[in-house]
Amino acid sequence: MSTAPAPPLALIATVTAIGFSALHVVVPVLPVIAAAFAAPPEAAQWVLTLYFIGIAAGQLFYGPVSDRFGRRPVLLAGLAAFLAGTALCGFAWSLPVLAGARIVQALGGCAGLVLGRAIIRDVCEREAATRAIALVMMAMTLAPAVCPAVGAYLSEWFGWRAIFAVLGGLGAAALALTACRLAETNRGGAALDLVGMARAYALLLRSRTFAMFALCSACSSASWFVFIASAPYLLAERLGEPPSTYGLMILIPMAAYMLGNAAAARLGRRLGSTALFVAGLVVSLASGALMAAWCAAGLSVWALFVPMAASSIGNGLSQPAALAAGLSVYPRLAGTASGLMGFLQMAVSALGTVALGMLPRDAFATVAVVGLAQIGALALGLGALAPRREAGTAGRQNALRRGRFLARRRRA
Repeated sequence: MSTAPAPPLALIATVTAIGFSALHVVVPVLPVIAAAFAAPPEAAQWVLTLYFIGIAAGQLFYGPVSDRFGRRPVLLAGLAAFLAGTALCGFAWSLPVLAGARIVQALGGCAGLVLGRAIIRDVCEREAATRAIALVMMAMTLAPAVCPAVGAYLSEWFGWRAIFAVLGGLGAAALALTACRLAETNRGGAALDLVGMARAYALLLRSRTFAMFALCSACSSASWFVFIASAPYLLAERLGEPPSTYGLMILIPMAAYMLGNAAAARLGRRLGSTALFVAGLVVSLASGALMAAWCAAGLSVWALFVPMAASSIGNGLSQPAALAAGLSVYPRLAGTASGLMGFLQMAVSALGTVALGMLPRDAFATVAVVGLAQIGALALGLGALAPRREAGTAGRQNALRRGRFLARRRRA
C-alpha cells in the first residue's frame, strides 16, 4: 500500500473517461465518415474495430510497465500518445490513415483505463477501493454517455473533423492536469523485465479467483459492447430512425449505469461488495430475458433501450466489486492485473461483436449474444465466490511458487 496522498478522484475519472469517450463519439457518424472518403460502410467500420484492437493490446503493456516505472510517468506518456493520435485523426487525408491514427489514439487512451484503477488500488484497501472505483466509474460514465449525441451534432454542425478537435482539447487538458496534480502512488523498479511480465501474467491466470473475476467482468462488458455495436443498425435498418435517435436514447442505459454505481458506492459498506456483486449479475440476466420477451412481442426503440437500462444498473452494481476483487488477489501486481482485466474485457467484447456479425442482423441475434454474455457472467461470478478446496501438497507447492515469484519481484 502506497503512502502517497490520495489522488483527486475527478482527475482519475477524467483520464479514465478519455479512452471510452473517443470510442463512443464516432459510433453515430461512421456513415458520415464513409461518405466523406467515398468508402463502403464496412470499410468505415474499421475505424471502430481497430480502436477495439488498440485499446485491448495497450492494456497488456501499461500495467506491467507502471508496476516497474511508476504510474505517473507512464500515464503522462499515454496521454501524450492519445493527443498525437487525435491530432492525426483530425488531419487524416484518407480512411486508412484515419484507421491507423485510431490505433495510436486507442493505445494512448487506454492508459487511463488501466492506471486509474491501479492508482486507486495503490492507496485504498479492498472495500475502500470498491467504493472509490464505483465513484470514478459513475463520474466517468457521464462523458461516454453524452459522446454519441455530441459526435452526431458536431458532425452535423461543423463536420466530422470537429469531433477530433474537441477530443484533442480534452486530451491536452488531461495531460496538463495530470502533470500538475498527480503524485506518484507506486515506486517501480529500475528495469523492465519481459520475462517477469510473462511470469506475472502466468501467475495471475493460474489464480482461479482472479481468472473467474476477470472473465466475469469481461462477459458483463461484452453484453454492453455487443449492444452498442448492433443498436445503431437496428434503429436505422429495422426502425428507420436517424442517427440522433441512438445518440439520445443511449443516455438512458448510461444514466442507469451511473445509478448502479451510485448504489454500489452508497450500499457497499452496509451490504458488502459480495452481495452487491451477485445482485448486479442477477439483475443483468433478468434484463436479458425482458429484452427477449419484449422484442418477441414487437421490436421498438423502447424494447431495446429499457431492458438495456436495467442491465446497466446490474453492471453498475457488479463491475466495481469484480474489479476490486480481481486487483486484490495480488496487490503488488495491481497494475498488471488491471491491464490484464482490461484486455480480457476488450478481447471478449471483440469476440462478441464477431459472433454478432456472423448472425443475421436482427434483434434476435442481438438478444442471443447479449444473453449468452450475461449467463456467462453470472456463472463465472458464482464460480469465483464458491469455496475452493486444494490438496494439501498441491496447495503448499502453489504457495511456495507464489512466494518465490513475489520475492524475486521485491529483489528486482
